[in-house]
Amino acid sequence: MSVVRAAARRAAALGFLVPLASAMSSGASALAHAGTGYTLISTELLAQLMQVGQCPCSTEPLPPLKNCYFGLRHGQSEANVEGIISSDPAVGTIKHGLTLDGRLQARRAATRLIDMVGRERLDRLFFYSSDFTRAWQTAEEALSAVKNVIEYESSLFYPDRVELARVPDSLAGVARTPLLRERWFGSLDGKALRNYQHVWPRDLVSAEHCHFDVESVSAVAQRIRTLILEIEAERTGCSIVLTSHADTLQIAQVFIAGEDPRSFSQYRFANGEVRALRQDPASLPRPVPLTYQ
Repeated sequence: MSVVRAAARRAAALGFLVPLASAMSSGASALAHAGTGYTLISTELLAQLMQVGQCPCSTEPLPPLKNCYFGLRHGQSEANVEGIISSDPAVGTIKHGLTLDGRLQARRAATRLIDMVGRERLDRLFFYSSDFTRAWQTAEEALSAVKNVIEYESSLFYPDRVELARVPDSLAGVARTPLLRERWFGSLDGKALRNYQHVWPRDLVSAEHCHFDVESVSAVAQRIRTLILEIEAERTGCSIVLTSHADTLQIAQVFIAGEDPRSFSQYRFANGEVRALRQDPASLPRPVPLTYQ
């Protein structure tokens, strides 16, 4: 039974849901989802439909890691509210910051981070962030909230021990890096969010495709690998928060877990969501197959 479940999980992760009538009219051999009106088709059929050759991720896997990593997606941004793709560094690094709801999401994320990291490890907690406005604002809001919790709890439980209220040096600031930037969406940048559906199905087939001049999955995985190796060379036994964007974090999570990064779009990060990024396929959440609309 466990083998069957594992096969079903992998099929769901590498499948793509399309309207049942459409799939059947194409002569596809597919696994129907009873009562849903959708069917799960293979990446082989996707390759034919999307006119892109199948190609796995070319990025070399990571070695065993010495630090613990956590992914934090930025809170709701002005671009989210506008419903547009914002991936151009010339725009994203100066515009499309957080909304009020986005700032609240970032602050709420701090409590989840503290629980996941553990209060005893906060003295070795470091924040790294994309240099896009919405990302570093999220990191700074979360960092500020973590500091507030430390100071409040110290004053509450140890009012006579001022030294315990000191904020750890690791929380002095946020390190910004272009290696955590939003995935570049080429000619689709600035357009409506529904245009993601032109890219993600192709990603399921090829980690190397650059249709619409988008940044390939492999290229995103490579910059994540570069950053993590830089951190690994500098730190040991620390908790590292990577504050970034949905596609970048999803590719990072699947890549770090040692699974096929082409399936990243089926592990959606919500605004302000925090996840542990572990070198274990079992750490991935349950995949949610793409739906064509």
